[in-house]
Amino acid sequence: MLIPAVGFGGNCDEAISYYKEVLGAEVKTISYFRDAPTDIGMDAATPPNFVMYSEVSIYGTTFMMSDGFEKPPEGFWMQLSFDTAEEVTSIYNKLAESGEVVDALGKQFWASLNGNVKDRFGIEWNVLTNE
Repeated sequence: MLIPAVGFGGNCDEAISYYKEVLGAEVKTISYFRDAPTDIGMDAATPPNFVMYSEVSIYGTTFMMSDGFEKPPEGFWMQLSFDTAEEVTSIYNKLAESGEVVDALGKQFWASLNGNVKDRFGIEWNVLTNE
């Protein structure tokens, strides 16, 4: 099984709450650095309220979210494919509300409706349909 991992460098809890609200994310498991045993050599400077490990499911895909890693570099994005233009427009607008439009929604040769938006956590989302 392949589970992508995404780092949030300090605001993972906030990101999880945001993705629950905007994308209907489901949290399968979550643990914090404060929960780790003291004898495993964890960095004492890591804030105890940082998310050490979480498994989150969005639209049936599970991925790991953590504060233990830096934010993803340029060239990384998440892609969401929907059945209808209404779904694309709704999710795109929700992500753009507190984020940044990278590519406006429009018709492309590979999709009847496609757009890219960077959310407030710096994660880029490509949202599309071939309706």
